[in-house]
Amino acid sequence: MKFKKINRRKTKGNYIPLFSVGIILLLFIYSFSHNQINDFNWNGIRKEVKDSIIAFEKYGGLTSEFVGIAGKTTEQWYRQKWLNENLKEGELSKLTEYPNGSVKGIAYWNLFKNEKVEKKELFEKALNDTLAFVHYQNGCIGTGFMLGEFVVSYLPMTENIKLEEILTETENKEILNLLKKRKMKQNFYKKEYYKTLK
Repeated sequence: MKFKKINRRKTKGNYIPLFSVGIILLLFIYSFSHNQINDFNWNGIRKEVKDSIIAFEKYGGLTSEFVGIAGKTTEQWYRQKWLNENLKEGELSKLTEYPNGSVKGIAYWNLFKNEKVEKKELFEKALNDTLAFVHYQNGCIGTGFMLGEFVVSYLPMTENIKLEEILTETENKEILNLLKKRKMKQNFYKKEYYKTLK
């Protein structure tokens, strides 16, 4: 009786699939444990403001005082109110760079109400931020906005201010043209997205 010798070559290639699975698993764990809050530079922002911003982001978007059918005032509104009353101009400017759109919305809203702030520059900065999305709950209606649309269209209406009152005629045309371009781009991406759903 003869036994065949089986050649078992020891290669490093046998470990490659196991190593790859390990790397993928580590990346998966990192993506769930990592938060954009950790990447934000909090220098110049007071601890109590930081804590309130994190709580505000955790529990949702911007809200009016009375929401829902019963017209209740939510804890989120009280957080928002506290931030509106306590944020300093330097903190507001810094929060326009925050990764969450609704937090940016608070910052822009307060800067918009500040008479010292140059409105054209504020509008341009908001319109050039094409990744931020703001959710605003007013009564029973929740509405989503791209940040630029929220700042240029919604805030002046909410504060009963016309763009012509705070911008020169030339600035007004420039801002409205930029808003129009952003909306056209946004509509294009929406259409492309809807095509993928068919």
